[in-house]
Amino acid sequence: MRKSCIAFAAAALALVLAACAGPDAPATTSPAATPGGTPLSPYPEAYVFQVRGTEVAIDQDMAEVLEALGEANSYFEAASCAFDGLDKTYTYSGFVITTRPDGDRDLVNSILLTDDSVATAEGIYIGSSQADVLAAYGDTEVAYNVIQYTLDNTTLNFILEGGTVLSIEYIPA
Repeated sequence: MRKSCIAFAAAALALVLAACAGPDAPATTSPAATPGGTPLSPYPEAYVFQVRGTEVAIDQDMAEVLEALGEANSYFEAASCAFDGLDKTYTYSGFVITTRPDGDRDLVNSILLTDDSVATAEGIYIGSSQADVLAAYGDTEVAYNVIQYTLDNTTLNFILEGGTVLSIEYIPA
């Protein structure tokens, strides 16, 4: 029980720190390319979450995401602790998106997968094993029960408990 609480607290803290500094389609972390190698995504060099045919990337204008995904199941806003304006939280089935203000826009600041109804393109979901993550993304150091991969402006974190994925989050690099 104590380990579960610690792992959950670590996941929640990481989400908070990122904000201050129907079944869904599988998620993707690496956009597809045409046969000639031209990326199909406007985010070819970053980890990207894809749900219901919509790409969601760190630093993307949230207006584009809302237009594609529609209204969230729940919404929360609070004065930003790091920027002028409001940090906003949009909760959908299987994932949560937080934003940060940037002038007259809100930019995606984090994406947290919350259950096994969504997964990365490599098939990693909450409940996958540590071995599955390492096989899908490559060997890397596991520190403090977190496996971390960074590509361009995005860090993809897999938070583990007992060798099992407890949480998946996309945050700014």
